[in-house]
Amino acid sequence: MIISFNCRYFSFSRKYILLPVLLLAFYSFAFAQTSINFTIPDSLKLKTYDELTTAFAADRNDSINRNLYAKTYIAKATKDRDSLRMAMGYELMGFIYYKDYPKSFVFYNKAIEVSENLGNLRYPAILYTYKGAVLSTDGKHKEALENHLKAIEYAELNNNKELLYVNKHNIGILKTHLELYDEALQIFKECYIYELYNKERDEEDFMYSHFSLADVYTATHELDSAIKYNIQGKKLALKLKNNDIQTLFSLNRGIIYFHQKKYKKSTELLENAIDSLHDSREKLTIINGLYHMAKSYDSLHQKDKAILNYKKVDSLFNKHPYHISSVIMNTYKALYTHYKTINDKENEAVYINKALLAHDTHKKDYQKISNKIIKTFDRRKLLEKQKELNKALSQKDKKYTTFIILAFIVFAIFIFTLLIFYIKQRNTKKRFHEFVEHQKRKASEIATEKTTPAINKNTKDIGLAEDVIDQLLNSLENFETAHTYIQSDITLPSLSKRFKTNSAYLSKVINTYKNKKFAEYLNDLRVAYAIEKIQSDKHFRLYTIKAIALEVGFNNSQSFARAFKRKTNIKPSDFIRQLEETKI
Repeated sequence: MIISFNCRYFSFSRKYILLPVLLLAFYSFAFAQTSINFTIPDSLKLKTYDELTTAFAADRNDSINRNLYAKTYIAKATKDRDSLRMAMGYELMGFIYYKDYPKSFVFYNKAIEVSENLGNLRYPAILYTYKGAVLSTDGKHKEALENHLKAIEYAELNNNKELLYVNKHNIGILKTHLELYDEALQIFKECYIYELYNKERDEEDFMYSHFSLADVYTATHELDSAIKYNIQGKKLALKLKNNDIQTLFSLNRGIIYFHQKKYKKSTELLENAIDSLHDSREKLTIINGLYHMAKSYDSLHQKDKAILNYKKVDSLFNKHPYHISSVIMNTYKALYTHYKTINDKENEAVYINKALLAHDTHKKDYQKISNKIIKTFDRRKLLEKQKELNKALSQKDKKYTTFIILAFIVFAIFIFTLLIFYIKQRNTKKRFHEFVEHQKRKASEIATEKTTPAINKNTKDIGLAEDVIDQLLNSLENFETAHTYIQSDITLPSLSKRFKTNSAYLSKVINTYKNKKFAEYLNDLRVAYAIEKIQSDKHFRLYTIKAIALEVGFNNSQSFARAFKRKTNIKPSDFIRQLEETKI
């Protein structure tokens, strides 16, 4: 039983919610009318439930007969007052309309209604699982999450481990969409280990676990692990003759080739895979493939093909706006940067507006889904651990005494943690206000990072002619004014070459007249620029720390955070939070 679709995420307006609701109401009424008038045909009156199920499975391409078998199944179960059989009959009806999910949900909801109090191993957990998988594939991830959580609730209640792990896997996919890769990886590993040692495992579930692991490892650039699970998973897909998932593994390998800088191989594999996925519902997977194909062409200096594929990402996203991720943000950045380079202001403005709209939507949906996961799924895991702890304590016959001790320790830890947190917050706030006050006193120094100590007129101290020093200082002033320092590839040799001098001369001038080594000088300029943007641009504050780091020229968030704290004595995340709280 495979219900764990590898699909991703979305945003949608009220009209997308209202339409399914109206359709559900319509289909419910229509089915109620036809059910009242349904009479079991003579040819099916003596058929058993098993015979009807077998006939239903055999006529896969005959929807009329399948409808007849399913309605007969429901009519017999209703007559026999067999609630479990009624649920199974409604499930069959849902299968018939799997391509029309509002209609199929009418039957799944009816099946849930008659089975929720049966204490059955399979029902209604399987029905919530179906709904969650379909909604997730269709981009309605908040509703998908709610159904997966209900499925987990019933799976735990009725001890169905298989469905428990299928739904955990799908919540892992939600975390992947939120780019919480470490958390998603833990879930996927847990599901993989369960299936690895389960002798009765479903091989397709096992295959999808391989794909999810390969996907996350690729996203985190752990390429050896990504390749391992990609190869193993593709072998399973070949064995199961599942062409669709084989194509997904090929697409994943194409992205791996990109990260390995094998750009030609990447474009060839991605192009073939994307062509095969043309009619697939895995729209975000296709978007991801198109984006990496564009990046590969960019790296091959084939700009026209790169822009063509970036625009394909934009086109696909316009048709499916709920499939949003950082890939979309990076695509729009690539497009508006391209048009800025060729001085096409009209198109530059178009893609900047699209980037802002996508960013606002992404932030809103991220918070909505993330909060739901934290409040429900992550809390559920804590409750599981609490349950295990209480069981262990009762087995040792120390329930009361141990509980008091544990409660005291937890309370003490809580108070201690609260105290540490309070002190940390107070110190952070104090450092923030100290920095702001310092910034007010020396606004020009912090805003532009152009402060130059009094020039040492004894030019012989650094062994350079005065005209050479003046030329380099003027070049540095232009370099700062034009904000060229936010380019990530700036190095001492490259800047020396740009200034038509050598590294030793430039280094001496910076050391003497800026009182800094080159790396510190460059980082301070970038941090000052980041501070100015954070304070003046509300949209810039919404960026992740990693995005801000890349935007101002750092290669990673860690080096940016270190430089930022050295400069301001406060972490960038705390700086932004304090700024929002004080509304400076």
